[in-house]
Amino acid sequence: MADHETPLFKSKLGLVLACLGCVVGTGNIWRFPRIVANNSGEKGGLTFLILWAIGLWVWSIPILLVEYAVGRYVRKNVVQAFGIMAGRWTQWMGGFVALAVLTTGAYYSVIVGWCFYYLVYHCAYSLPTTYAESYDEWNDLQDSLYPVLCHGIAVLLVILSILKGVKTIEMVNNIIVPVLLIIIAFSLAWSLSLTYAYEGVSYLFSPDWDVFKTPQVWVDAVTQNAWDTGAASAMLLTYATYMRRHDGIVSMGTLTPIGNNLVSLCCGIMVFCNVFSVLESTGYDRQYIVGVLKDNGPANTGLTFIWMPLLYSSMSAGRFLAVLFFLSLSFAGLSSLIAMFELLALLLENVRMPRVLAAFVVGIVTFLLGIPSALNVNVLVNQDYVWAFALIPCGLMFVALVAKFGVERFRRVIVNEYGLDDWTLPRCWSFLIIVVTPLVGCALIVWWIVENFDADNDEYPDWKEMSAESFAMVLVQWAGGLIICVGINIMYYQCRCDKRRTSSLHDNDDVNPTENPSDVELSYSQVPGEKRTAPPDESTPLITKDRQDRESETET
Repeated sequence: MADHETPLFKSKLGLVLACLGCVVGTGNIWRFPRIVANNSGEKGGLTFLILWAIGLWVWSIPILLVEYAVGRYVRKNVVQAFGIMAGRWTQWMGGFVALAVLTTGAYYSVIVGWCFYYLVYHCAYSLPTTYAESYDEWNDLQDSLYPVLCHGIAVLLVILSILKGVKTIEMVNNIIVPVLLIIIAFSLAWSLSLTYAYEGVSYLFSPDWDVFKTPQVWVDAVTQNAWDTGAASAMLLTYATYMRRHDGIVSMGTLTPIGNNLVSLCCGIMVFCNVFSVLESTGYDRQYIVGVLKDNGPANTGLTFIWMPLLYSSMSAGRFLAVLFFLSLSFAGLSSLIAMFELLALLLENVRMPRVLAAFVVGIVTFLLGIPSALNVNVLVNQDYVWAFALIPCGLMFVALVAKFGVERFRRVIVNEYGLDDWTLPRCWSFLIIVVTPLVGCALIVWWIVENFDADNDEYPDWKEMSAESFAMVLVQWAGGLIICVGINIMYYQCRCDKRRTSSLHDNDDVNPTENPSDVELSYSQVPGEKRTAPPDESTPLITKDRQDRESETET
């Protein structure tokens, strides 16, 4: 798609809500409380929250700034973006990121389908009043075929939402994100007013320093923060392709993840207050309650779906509010799923596939890949474990992109000189992205591997087992994905070089076999620091005249 044909967000409010909708969803309300519960010690969960907050500053924000900057600068999908910024032989990295998003979207749509089920179910039936009733309701869902049906409905709705690209994306998020935030704020206030709610808050914010010794807690803290904020998933890179130069990526890349993490924290407080209120009022002690927090289906997947209906059953208009909550949760899940589909659809669209066909191709593939997760929640647990952790190597790939391009050159040209009306990206970011962030990522992976091979460590399954959360399962799926992506990268450029050699024989021209054969319309010669022809405006070295005119018209 040419630059002058690239659609843009109509307003900054629409842009902010779309980016919030991309990351605020079931990851905040469903995943965050269960990950906190799984990684809390007997004394409390503050230790995990500290690591999670540190992950925001040393991992998520530095990488998100790379995504925003690259997406706005090149206006291409993640695969082509890697080729433009770091060279054609790095496009397999963008392919692996896209693969991680595809596999994540496949099981994520199943979770959105659960939200649909609870929405319709509680329109027809009353809320459960006891933990046993709510647990049975959850098990009945998992033992049926409704997850497959609801998974298909979620995929179909997302296909319809991306048919016209950013226009429909902005319109949908302008409605559903404010409604969701209002309901979360109301539910938080109500949960804090419950009897014994203070016990839940006390437990959540009490430290248990022994969990510092567990590498899985560190891994889960960083990956959860990446999941919360969308860091290294390239979803915000995709949305940034629809941004103008006046849309501040430094301010947005800093404030949006902070706001998103506050939403996650509110959801965690809400769930913990509810659990402690319900169980303490019936006479159970803290040790039993902590055990219940960690035992709500495989890998605690049912925590939110079991306890939120119980929270609303204690309210006077609880059923109406529960329906409204699951409606908003469904919409929030859809907004995140829309970002995943848009990333994949843009990838196909940039290789000249029509938008409508690209949307349906992505939808069909996602639906088929998600069926095993819909039929068996243990498969979903495996996919969540493998591909949420994959955000760590994906983040390291974005670090490699910056290193290849030149970290100071990236900060100066791609962010500060190219952006207008934005915060200045300070030099400390260069140190973070080139030293601290890769050190954190590599240390987590190495520590996790060492602990998996420790025969005396009972916290991990045998590394050779093909179980849901084993080292072997992660290795097999990551290796398979990397082999596919690298193989396609090599074959594509080999075919392109062979085609050019054949063409040169017919035309009697000499061809340089090392010449970059990329199809992208933004050639390497336009990247600052390389040989290039003078652009229409030297103050904006990479922006084309067509794009400049386009943005001026949009702002007018």
